[in-house]
Amino acid sequence: MFTKLLVPLDRSSLAEQAVGHASSIARACHAGVDVVLVHEVEQFSNSGDEPTWTASQLQDEEHYVRDIANELASGASVSTTHAVLRGDVVGSISTRAREVDADLIVMTSHGRTGLSRAWLGSVADGVIRHSAIPVLLLRPVKEPSPRLTPRELFHKMLLLLDGSAEALGVLEAASALARCSSAPIMLLRVVRPVPFITSDSPTAFIYPSLMPDDAATASVVDEARHQLAEVARMLAERGCADVEQHVVVADRVAQALLDFSRAHGADLVAMSTHGRGASRLAVGSMADKVLRASGLPVLLYRPPTASSRT
Repeated sequence: MFTKLLVPLDRSSLAEQAVGHASSIARACHAGVDVVLVHEVEQFSNSGDEPTWTASQLQDEEHYVRDIANELASGASVSTTHAVLRGDVVGSISTRAREVDADLIVMTSHGRTGLSRAWLGSVADGVIRHSAIPVLLLRPVKEPSPRLTPRELFHKMLLLLDGSAEALGVLEAASALARCSSAPIMLLRVVRPVPFITSDSPTAFIYPSLMPDDAATASVVDEARHQLAEVARMLAERGCADVEQHVVVADRVAQALLDFSRAHGADLVAMSTHGRGASRLAVGSMADKVLRASGLPVLLYRPPTASSRT
């Protein structure tokens, strides 16, 4: 189970939508919540020296995070801490998470409206790439309810796997969230059809046939089923006994995941991300597509082996 959730805010109603979700999870897990506000670089002076941060501004922002923390403590009976930080947004969030021993970050994917670059996806992307702990990303809605309105816990979790060791990195967080939500887990492995390759053509491996090799594909599917059975066993050891196993053959993994989630009523998608480089989509194109196309919350974990490559 989780012990400490960190919620980054920017004083927008969109970012505050994460508060209700965090409080519901915290109550179910008997965890605490750390509420954090970080100054954006755009708010600093252009002098290159110390940022312009007046006493009244500091007091106002400290009142803001303290009020939310107090609301959580009194209205949701959740243990809270809070802080106002200065500096780089992503770095400050990651550092704060380590300092308070947070084991889950809960945030909206776009915490600000308008033209600010700092919250148009890049902060969520940066937190995923640099955080050592899982991140629950929420797609904000245009007409939010009050920030402390309790959110329903998840009813059916979809866990995407790809057969790699990195994909298993999210198991700990996914099982913890499933246990505190009493939610079943659907394991999904999407297998791409294996193209039929003939050995009598010198270009066969460069330009493979569009015709699928049914026997080779069936072999991959069989291996995938064995792997899912092993993952189900690992989840059972973590206290998750209600686990389904599904293998789907499809050319487009993202679309197959979206179709499956809709058909089976998933309300959360969990995955490890292997996004690389400095691209704004480095949280992984798969996670980005799921978040944007489905509107479902996405539980993401970037394994250390992946983050070390960036």
